[in-house]
Amino acid sequence: MPHKDVLEQFINYQVPADKFDELAMYDGSVIAERTKGELSARCDKEGANILALNLADDVVKGKRSVDDARQFYADAIMQMMEGQKPAYMESLQFSAPSQDVGFTDRTVLDMSKVKEMKQGN
Repeated sequence: MPHKDVLEQFINYQVPADKFDELAMYDGSVIAERTKGELSARCDKEGANILALNLADDVVKGKRSVDDARQFYADAIMQMMEGQKPAYMESLQFSAPSQDVGFTDRTVLDMSKVKEMKQGN
């Protein structure tokens, strides 16, 4: 269904590196930022964003396959259009961390060489 992604909402969320591909296959409007420790959803309605985040959590935790999550999303949107209020569109069905869960990573640069190069300029 065509729509404009005009509303982006973020939660603190740590997506394991091996789940990024599955999230991308599930929904291109769900964006995981590993360094920031954030997961966001972009759609035209808050309920659709909440739905997308809930299903992303299901995919990450292995509760749903990509195909199952995509079908569940479509079914829930249809229910909303018929005037129903699916729970997955009302609130997060999991606890998102309240603290920062960013991934600080570690450098592979030889910092002594970097320092040396900076001093040479």
